[in-house]
Amino acid sequence: MCGLVGAFSPAGDCTADAVIAAMRDRMSHRGPDGAGLWRSADGHCAFGHRRLSIIDLSAAANQPMLNDAGDVAVIFNGEIYNHAEVRRELEALNKYTWRTSHSDTEVLLHAYEEWGLDCFRKFCGMWGIAIYDGRNPGQPRLHLIRDRVGIKPVYISRTRTGEWLFASEIRALLAHPQVPAEMDPVAFWHYLTFIVAPAPLTMFRGIFKLPAATMVTIDHKGGAVAQRYWDCKPLAANAFSESDLSFDDALTELLRLLRLSIRRRMVSDVPFGVLLSGGVDSSLNVALMSELMDRPVTTFTVGYETHDEFNEFEHARRVAGRYRTEHHETRINGEEALRFLPLLVELQDEPIADNVCIPLYFLARLVRQSGTTVVQVGEGADENFLGYWWCEHYRKKYEEVYQPARNAQHSAVKLLASAEDKEIGRRALNGQELFWGGAVCWWGAMRQQLTPNANAFRGSINCPVEGLLPGALRALDSHAVVHEYLGDLGGRLVEPEVLAKIPYMEMKLRLPEHLLMRVDKMTMAHSIEARVPFLDHEVIEFAMRLPPSYKLDRGLGKRILKKLAETYVDHDLLYRRKQGFGAPMDKWFQEPSFGRRCIAALESSAIYREGFFDRDYVMGLLRGQVEGRVNYGFHLWTIMNAVFWHERWIERRLAA
Repeated sequence: MCGLVGAFSPAGDCTADAVIAAMRDRMSHRGPDGAGLWRSADGHCAFGHRRLSIIDLSAAANQPMLNDAGDVAVIFNGEIYNHAEVRRELEALNKYTWRTSHSDTEVLLHAYEEWGLDCFRKFCGMWGIAIYDGRNPGQPRLHLIRDRVGIKPVYISRTRTGEWLFASEIRALLAHPQVPAEMDPVAFWHYLTFIVAPAPLTMFRGIFKLPAATMVTIDHKGGAVAQRYWDCKPLAANAFSESDLSFDDALTELLRLLRLSIRRRMVSDVPFGVLLSGGVDSSLNVALMSELMDRPVTTFTVGYETHDEFNEFEHARRVAGRYRTEHHETRINGEEALRFLPLLVELQDEPIADNVCIPLYFLARLVRQSGTTVVQVGEGADENFLGYWWCEHYRKKYEEVYQPARNAQHSAVKLLASAEDKEIGRRALNGQELFWGGAVCWWGAMRQQLTPNANAFRGSINCPVEGLLPGALRALDSHAVVHEYLGDLGGRLVEPEVLAKIPYMEMKLRLPEHLLMRVDKMTMAHSIEARVPFLDHEVIEFAMRLPPSYKLDRGLGKRILKKLAETYVDHDLLYRRKQGFGAPMDKWFQEPSFGRRCIAALESSAIYREGFFDRDYVMGLLRGQVEGRVNYGFHLWTIMNAVFWHERWIERRLAA
C-alpha cells in the first residue's frame, strides 16, 4: 500500500523534480517506509512514490520500478494477492531477470511487458497504478488503472499548458502550482444527493477520479482515452436458477470462495488482523482466518464513551473469546470528534458525508498503536448479499407501489398516503428508477426546500479524457446519474428486478466512492492497509448470479451468508437485529461545543452566503437539531461536511 504521483507532458519537459517531490510528500502518511523519484530520459514523464512496505520488505522492491531496458516504469498502490502464481507463469517463459525474491510490483512490471494491459485480467487484488511505456521510441504512453471494484483511488488533472498530472490523493495534485482549488458546482449538486461526488467527478473543478475498473491511456500527442475492463452486470442470461444450483451447493461454493479470498488477503510480510464488530461479516472474517493461522487472530473494536446504544463491545468480545483472539478496544467522545474535524476534512480530500469516518479514524489509530499494519474489513457483504433492512423495504415498495404506479393515472398517485409513496409513484410515472442508492440524502420535498435556486449550481465541465465523463453527469439531474448505471438493464434481469439492481447500483457508486473511499482515507491516515475479502471479484461474480431468494428470503437479508456462518458464530449473534457501524451524530449536534461550532461555521460559510441553499430553511433545521427539536443528523452532517471542506480547501487553500 502506497501513494503515487506523477506528471506526463508529451510536448516538452514535465514538472520539475522538486515539485513532484513536494506533491509526493503531501502523502507521506500513505508511505512512511520510503520515498522514490524517477524521470524519463527524455524528460517528458516523472514519477514520485511513497512506500508502505507490506510484501517483500527489501530495498530491491522500492518504487518507481523499471525494467532492464529502462523503458518501462511502474508505480503501484495496492496489492496483487496472486502474484506468486503469476510469477511462476512468467518464470516458465525464461525471458525476465528477477531482482526481488517475491515483490508483487516486479510481477506487475514483467506481466505488463509480457501481456500488456491484458495482464490485469490475470490479477486478483486492489490497485491504483501508473505505467510509463517508452518502448516505442518517440511515442511514449502513460496508463493509469484503478482496480475492478475501486478499492484504491486514482485522480487525474490537466494543466492549462497541457501537462497531465495524477496522484493517489487530491491534496497531492493541489500542491502543483497550476492546479487551482475551486469547487465544481455540478459535482456539489450530486454530492447533496449521494453524499459523495459520483466518479469521475470530484468536488474540485478540473480534477477527476477514475471510476472502478477503468483504464486511461494517454498517447504521445497528449490525447487521453478511458475504457472499462471489467463489469458485473446481474443479467438473467447469466443467473443461476434454484434448479441450476441448489441452496446447499451454493453454500459449499460460497464457503470455498470466501476461504480462498481470505487466504489470498493474508499474504503479508507484516502483522495483520481484523476489524471486529461482532456482526456477521467481521465475525466470519475472524472465524475463517483463524482456520488458516497457527497463532491468535488480532482483532480491533471501537465504541463511544457515553452512547452505549451505538456500542458493540459485548458482541465483539464474545467472538473474540470464542476464537481466543488478541483483542483491542478503544472509545471516543464528542469532544474528540470535534477536535478531529479540521483533520477530517483534510484527510477526506473531498467530502464523504458519512459520520463513520470519525470512528474509523480512531479505530485505525488503535490498529497502528498495536503494531499491526494490515487489517481485513467487512465492506461489500451487505451490498452483494442484500443485508440491509431497506432491501426488503424496497422489495415491498417495488411490488406494492412502484409497479402498480407505472400504469396508474396521476390522480391515483396523488392518493398515496406517505411522502415516500408519493415520491415512488412520481418516479414510476416519470420512468425513473425506484432505487437510487443506499445512502441517498437530499431528495423529494426536502431537496426542493434546500436548493430552490438550481441556477446557483450550473456550470460547464471540461473533461479532457475521451469516454471518461458521461453526459448524464453534466446535468443537474441526479436520476440521470442513476439511469447511467441502470438504464440498459431493464427487462434483462430476474424478477423482482429491484433486487438485482440494488447490488449493481451499489457497486457503481456507493461502494467505490463512499464506503471504500472512507476506508482508504481513514486507514491510510495511520499508514494502515485495509483488505476487503467480500469484494474479491470472484465472490462478487458468484453473488451476482445467485437467485434472489438465496440472499433475501421472507425479510431475512444475507440468508446464505448467515446460514454459512451458523457453524462459526453463535445463533443469537447471527440473527440479532442488524446494528451497523455508526456514530451518534444526532446526539453530538446537541453537545454545546459541537452545536455552536456548526452554527458558527455555517453562518460564515461562502456556501451559505452565495445562494446555494435556502438560508432560512437550512439554518432552521440546524438550530432545531442543536436544540433537540428535530432529528436530521444525516442531512445536516452532509451539509456541514461540505461547509467544513469548503472552508478548509476552497476559502483558505490548505498550506503545503
